[in-house]
Formats: sequence, C-alpha cells, structure tokens
Amino acid sequence: MLRNFFKTAARNILKYKTYSIINFIGLTCGLALSLLIVSYIRSELSFDTFHQKADRLYRLAYTAPNGLKLATTPPPIAPVMKDFFPEVEAAARVYGRNVSISKNGGNESFEESNVYFADSSIMNTFSFQFVKGNPAKALTEPYTVLINEEMAAKYFGDQNPIGESLIFGGKHSFKVIGVVKDFPENSHLRFNMIVPYESMYHLENDQAAQAMRNNLAVNFIISHSYTYVLLKPGADPQRVNTNMDAFLKKYAQPNFLVGQVFELMPVTDIHLKSTLLAEPSSTSSMTTIYIFGGVGILTLIIACINYINLSTAQSFTRIKEIGIRKILGSLKYQLIIQFLAESFLFCFVAFALSFVVFYITLPLLNQVTGKQLLFSYVTDGLLLSIAFVLLIVITLLAGGYPAYFITQFESVHALKGEKANYGSQLLRRVLVVFQLTIACTLLIGSIMIMKQLRYLNNFPLGFQKDHVIVIPLFSQNLNGIFAGKDSAYATRLQTFRDVVEGQTGVKGTALSSATPGLGATYRGTIPEGFTREDNLFIANMSIDYDFLQTYGMSIIAGRSFSKEYSTDQATAFIVNESAIKEFHWDTPEKALGKTINREGKEGKVVGVVKDFHFTSLATPISSMVMEVSPNQFNMLSIKFENTNVQQTIDKLRGQWNAIFPEKTFEFNFLDEQLDQQYQDHQNFARIIQSFTGIAILISCLGVYGLVLFVVQRKFKEIGVRKVLGASVTGILTLIYRDFAWLLLAGFLLAVPVSYYLLNQWLDNFIYHASIDVLTYILSFILVFIVVTATISYQALKASLMNPVRSLRVE
Repeated sequence: MLRNFFKTAARNILKYKTYSIINFIGLTCGLALSLLIVSYIRSELSFDTFHQKADRLYRLAYTAPNGLKLATTPPPIAPVMKDFFPEVEAAARVYGRNVSISKNGGNESFEESNVYFADSSIMNTFSFQFVKGNPAKALTEPYTVLINEEMAAKYFGDQNPIGESLIFGGKHSFKVIGVVKDFPENSHLRFNMIVPYESMYHLENDQAAQAMRNNLAVNFIISHSYTYVLLKPGADPQRVNTNMDAFLKKYAQPNFLVGQVFELMPVTDIHLKSTLLAEPSSTSSMTTIYIFGGVGILTLIIACINYINLSTAQSFTRIKEIGIRKILGSLKYQLIIQFLAESFLFCFVAFALSFVVFYITLPLLNQVTGKQLLFSYVTDGLLLSIAFVLLIVITLLAGGYPAYFITQFESVHALKGEKANYGSQLLRRVLVVFQLTIACTLLIGSIMIMKQLRYLNNFPLGFQKDHVIVIPLFSQNLNGIFAGKDSAYATRLQTFRDVVEGQTGVKGTALSSATPGLGATYRGTIPEGFTREDNLFIANMSIDYDFLQTYGMSIIAGRSFSKEYSTDQATAFIVNESAIKEFHWDTPEKALGKTINREGKEGKVVGVVKDFHFTSLATPISSMVMEVSPNQFNMLSIKFENTNVQQTIDKLRGQWNAIFPEKTFEFNFLDEQLDQQYQDHQNFARIIQSFTGIAILISCLGVYGLVLFVVQRKFKEIGVRKVLGASVTGILTLIYRDFAWLLLAGFLLAVPVSYYLLNQWLDNFIYHASIDVLTYILSFILVFIVVTATISYQALKASLMNPVRSLRVE
C-alpha cells in the first residue's frame, strides 16, 4: 500500500510542475541556507577545542591602570605562577613579532609574520602534532626553531629541514629542530615559527637586549606577552583570580603595584567573548552567532510556511480528485496518508537537494568569510538526526494541514465544484505577514549595516590616510621601546630617506614609533597637576620633525617639533586636545609650557595637535603625548602622488634592497591597513546581504502561493465581474488591494523590531550612523517593488482571462 501511495505522490509532483518547482526552490533554498549557517556557527563555537587540555587551559587578561583591557600581560608573571598557585600545572609566555628570514646560504629573504617566542612549557600546554623532530627537545636550547609544514616547504622544499639553519634578521642562525602541523583554522593563535622565549633578546643589539632583560624581569605593568595557564584537573580558576593580589604583592616591587588587575579567561572563550585589545587574531562575538542563528531559524520557518501555503493552494486543484476517491471507497485515513506520503517524498527530495546546494555554495561562503568550512560540519550523527526529525516535522505540518481540511469536503459538493471550506484565510494571511515582517527586517538591517560601514570608511580620522605607504623598519612590537639603534643604521636610514625624497612622485617621508590609526603604546606619564600615585598611563607616540606635516595634522596652539630647536628631542612634548581636557589644563594656549614626566624624561608642552584617531574607531579618542625619541622609530611613512604608483613602488624596492640587503622590503598602503580593521564587519555585511536576498526570494514565493490561492478562490468571481463590465485595471486593483494591506502590515511590524535590533548592534560601535527615516522608506520601496513584481504575473493573467472558462459548467 505504501508503495502505491509514494507512486501516486511521484505522479502528482510531476503533474503539477509549476507548484513543484516553486516548492523545491523555496524549501531547498531555506534548508541549504540553514546548513550554511549551521556550518558557520559550528566552526565559530569550535575555536580552540582541538587542544587535548582545552577544558583547563586559560589565558591571563590584563586590566591596566588606565582602564584598558588587554590580552597581553607583563612577562614576569608566568615564571613564578606555578610556585605560588597550587592550582597551576604550567604557565607559558608567548610573544609574537615579524622577522626577516632567509635560508642559510640563500640569497632571498622573506618577512615572516606570526613568529612566536615561547617558553618550553608551551609544549605541555598546547597540543602540537610533530611531523619531524623530538618533542622532548623542543624550545629547550637557544638558537633553535620549530617550523610548521608550510614554512618547511617554503624554505626547504622536499629536503629534510631537521638540522638545517634559518637566518633571522640577516645575521642570527637558528637550527631547525622540529616540524609541526599548523594549528587548525579554528585557533585564535596561528604560528609560522616558534622560537625559545629567551631568543627574543638575541635578535636585538647588546644594549637593547640588556635593557630589555633588566626591565622585563621586574616590570609588572607593561603589556608584552600572552600568558597561558594550564590548571590542574579539578582546579577552580576563581581561586587563582582571588589570590592574584597576594601574588602581585609577593613578587612585584612596590613601584610596580599601580592597581592593575589580572584574571583568567578560558581559551575556548577567546574567539567569541574577548573584547580585549592586542588579540593575536580577529575575534567575533556571541551577538554575531545569535544573529546568524536567528536568521537561519527564521529563514527555515519562512521556507516551511511557504511550503504549507503552496501545498494548500495546490490541494484546491485536487478537490474533484478527492471527491472521486471518496466515492470509489477511499477512507479518510487513506487520503491523509496519501497527502503525508506526497509531503514526505517532496521534503525528502528537498532535503537531499539542500545538501547538494550546500556542497556547491560552501566555497562561496568560505571565500566571503575567509574561513575553511568543511562539508563534514553538517554530516555528523547529531546533525543528521536533527535533520531527520526536522524532515518528519515539516512533513506533518506541510502535509497534515491541507490533508485535514480537504478531506472534510462532502464528495457531492466537491464533484459539483461548489464552494467549500478552504481553511482559515486568517491563518494564511498571518503566515504571509510574518514572512514579510522577517524579509523587511532583514532588508532594513542589511541597508543599515552597509550605511554603518560607509560611515566608518568615510569618518574623518584627523589625518590624511590616502597615498601613504608604511614600511616597518623593525618588528612591530614593544621591543622597539628598548631598542637603541646604532649610528650606522641611522646613517643608512637617512641615506634612504634622502634618495626617496629626491625621487619623482614622492611628496615626503616621516618616522614614527607607530602608525596613525593602528594603535599606540601606553606609558607611565605624570602631567603637571598630577603625581606618581595617580598612576596615569597615557598613549605615547614618538615622531620626527616631518611627521605632522606628512600626515596633514593641524597644530592648534604652539608649534610643531623643529630641528631649529636643539632641545626638542630632549625636553619637548606635543599633546592632543583630549589631553587638555583630561589633564584639566583649560585651553590649548594655557597648556603651552606645562610640564610632563614620561617615565623619567622631563620636558614641557610646546604644541597642541588637533585630535586624531591614533587607534581604530572601536576606541574613543583619549589623551596622547608625542615626543621626538629616535630610538623608538619603528615605522617609515612615505607620502606619494597618485600617479605611476607601481613604478614608484618598484623604485623604492630597488633603493631599499641596495641599502638594506639584510631586510626584506615590506610595505603596506595605509588606507588598506585601516580598512582591514573593519574586514570582519564587511564580511558580516556581505553574509547578511546574501541571507537577506534568499529570505526575500523565499518570501516572494510565499506571496506567489497566496496569489494562486486568491485567484483560484476568485476564479468565477473574476469571470462574473468581467461579464458585468469590470475592467482589467479594476480586476488588478481587486487582487492588489489585499496584498497591499499584507505588505503594509508586515512592514509596520518590522519597523519596531528592526529599530530595536539595530540599536543593539550599533551599540557595539563608539561611532555609528543614525537610523533615519530614509532607510525605512528605501526598504519599503524595495520590498514593494519586489512583491508587486511577484504578484503581477498571476494578477495580470487572472484579469486577462476569458470569462467563459470560469463560468462554464463542466
């Protein structure tokens, strides 16, 4: 019997091709989109769970005296944690930087990022998979290095790299002692090479190395290294947090106790819950997970609603078939099973197709998100079980609803074609309004997200970011604070600048310790009117005499640094407008001549610069103290004309390689670097736009199904109206009127919902665009056009129909 039911179901699916195609498109798209969202969410939730000891692996979070929350912590903490805390099994420091590296005997060098210096205890903390080498000897000897498989292939090809040497910084030889698999894509920490922590000092000159050792051995304030902590099984992390004050009092010198706070954060929480600065990779948030999950569930609901509406509309074309089946002896339960069999077969095929569509579109999602999502994310036992349950639920809803009321028809009435109880119109209208509400909400959100991104991209930063390239002179890290650049290097650097500035297409150059818009170093500062006990840590940037001019920054009081003043390097400071407010110095003019002590360097304010965003727009502008300290110069900025850019870059590369053969020529366009800060938001926007398009498509299919329902119900009414003289316009108005109200109701419901959700999302931004009426007007117009276009075909077809067809009695 079941075989006959499914055989009949297949025939009906093939018979009503239009309904079947529309249903397949809607349900398959909804299911495929849900699978894409599930794969994305599962990837996000799986971050750092690959470590065997992930359930007891933590990282210290640092709240600095100035209130900044940082992922990096002072280096002296990790070596003594195990001695003080009985809960701690191991602690390790990890410090990242970029290094110019070449193969021993090779002529070409590469600027490698993600080179990490780590304590040997990291081997017992993280889960490394060794391809070659002895794990027991890893990171225990100086001048040794672990590399991942990518680096092994890059530098050594098919050759066995064990025992071979890599040259760091053009002069330091490091022996390869192991090759390990790279951490998977769902890791917050990704590495190319891992070097013993102490080797961090070996890359600096003797003076800088000694200064670093002396400072970092006792400095409990500086944010420098990531500190990972492995607790013993069953240990309570809260006990470590509670006893942290006692730990600091025991090990930190009194002058380094300034109210800093440390607490453990589970490593598995970092990707989705961390809002700390200086993370090694970009993070996401649970809000994003909730948004994607909500969109997936709502889209699936829309798809199911569509299927129910279309199945209901289709069932009306089979009223006479049902009447004949009843007369020939079919029982009600057999008719219900027939509808359920058709629904199951249809849903089963749609589910199968959705996995095919998911497999095809997965590379597109990977391209948009920059992830490496796998098909296996949706094919494990748990998800397949959920999919089967969902299949049964949709089958019962989509097949059971029309089966219930269509089998209530009296056989005689059905055969005569008399008006039957076609089910609750209210329910179908509510379902369509619900669909339109979701579609309008997504569209409004999508438009507002794009508006926010444009707002961030066009937000005035207080400096000129276009046509500027930035060249890192050394590793972009805090070691530059201690580095004392030798005179020979300074001479070569000045030679390079002189050559560059004489080149056609170059407007100017400038040196600095950091790049505007990409962060600054916070250092102990005592402005006039404050004392050491106030524990102020203020953003600090070292700049040269040409910096402000190169970046187009404005001095609003006093003067810029100048070579004409021989004391500027030793005793001059420039502050920004925010510093005037935070230091209570009344006006920029009154700030001139005020004293500042920056970690022992005493001087006076000679100028006030107009506020500029020295960090990303995720952080509000705060106080900034600028000085001339050549030992801190890490970045060279070159401003160029927007003509023959590639030719200019090629010349710069040739000149750099001639003067600095030991370091790879590496540069970044400043505007691209700044835009990269919002890459995650741009990816989020593209995903939401794609989801919105699919949701609107599915909603339009739902509207189309209701149009079919209305036209079928008004089939004879339209014929009578035309016979009595009704015009095509009048018939169209009759059909459009009902849907106009549904669209208006859906949009009005979407307004408060979208307004609330958008305000919640915009609260994540310090600077954000406003939600204006124009956004809602544009959204309504777009939805109106799409819905009207969806209705028009069936509405026009019904209005042009020959009334004889609807009025004749068969």
